[in-house]
Amino acid sequence: MPATRTSFFLSCISILLLGMLLSSCSNKEPLDQSGPQPIILHYMHMGVAADAEDINPYVTKQFPSAVEEQFEGIRLEPEMLPEDPYTKTLLVQLSSGVGPDFFEWWPMRQLEELVHAGYLKDLTNTEIVKSFAPDALEGFTVDGKVYGIPKGLSIMATWYNKDLFEKHGIASFPTDWPSFLQVCEALKQAGIIPIVMPDKDRWFIQFGVYQLAASLVYADNPDFDKELINGARTFADSAWREVLTQYKSLYDKGYIASSSLDIGAAQAAALFNEGKAAMMFNGNWDYSRLTDPSTAAFTRGFMPLPGNEPGRPLLLSVGPAGGTVINNNTKHLTEVLDILAYQYDPASPLYQLYKENYNVFPMYKGEDLGIPVFDEYTALMKTNDSVYFSNQAWPVGVADALCSGFQDWIAGHGTVEDILAAMDERMNALR
Repeated sequence: MPATRTSFFLSCISILLLGMLLSSCSNKEPLDQSGPQPIILHYMHMGVAADAEDINPYVTKQFPSAVEEQFEGIRLEPEMLPEDPYTKTLLVQLSSGVGPDFFEWWPMRQLEELVHAGYLKDLTNTEIVKSFAPDALEGFTVDGKVYGIPKGLSIMATWYNKDLFEKHGIASFPTDWPSFLQVCEALKQAGIIPIVMPDKDRWFIQFGVYQLAASLVYADNPDFDKELINGARTFADSAWREVLTQYKSLYDKGYIASSSLDIGAAQAAALFNEGKAAMMFNGNWDYSRLTDPSTAAFTRGFMPLPGNEPGRPLLLSVGPAGGTVINNNTKHLTEVLDILAYQYDPASPLYQLYKENYNVFPMYKGEDLGIPVFDEYTALMKTNDSVYFSNQAWPVGVADALCSGFQDWIAGHGTVEDILAAMDERMNALR
């Protein structure tokens, strides 16, 4: 199949990089071939913070060690990169016919691009996918075939300090935008940082923006992204202007911690966990870090950021989580499938480690979330409509235009028009 325009564009770069790689390898000392050589499997995962904190010991340490213990003659070599370099590096490698044996990727539109380019293995008839609920597999299904193994559901919401709220007379989490602003103002007047965001890691910008978009864009136009892809709509002539303006107002009013562009994910989490900031826009995937038992003891809450006006519907930001996909060019499909089957076997010690690190995701048929801090939110999921994360319907690169443009806006450069124009330009180039 033909490559996507993104990967075709990057393939030019890949030739240079591959040449450099081969040249580098040719200068190394030859390996000792005196005994049986292990099968080396390469695995990539996104998520290293800008401050270089190792936030996923499962990927970097526990997973490789468990594989080596269970599978004689197999060695797993993981690699983690921040989200932007991760995407670009993978596209370069895949377009050159190389890349890791298996890796983490996003569902829906971004998955479709890799499938249509011929980069991913069809997993439809493998045993491993039979344990998953059909709705969990939906985001990794293209034209009726399954191309990925999901973690389950991802939820964007507002983590908040219930004790701080109660101390300053805030009885419950607000359910509309004016009430949310009132809460922020009350906390600010009390000398509390209302919200901390790690804008140094620019992908975090999405975690607040998409929550607002759920109510402001999709409540009135659930087919917005389909119209966008078909060329019938643009970002510039839509409610996305209101979304970005509304989110920026939190910075203008001093509700988001100043110097946020100098704050990375670890520092933001610390400010929240130490009780110095009342809220943080994040997701259920960061449960372990935002409930660190070694930090200040207070009751956490997890509720949607309300972009809606009073009387208007509050939509939730819920989408299929990322998952594991297999490179179509891997020479070790059997070994990769064996490792993944072991990881997802509830009787294996590796599965227990996996759940400790990703215990917020319901994956298997009939599996319960079972985490009290999310009970209020899951109750809302029974009554309120939800919307997937916006970028899950966009080609790779559009969300990057949003985040980089918003970073500039926070820094005092550019306007909302510049961001919308950049998003439209990127969409037109990738459509």
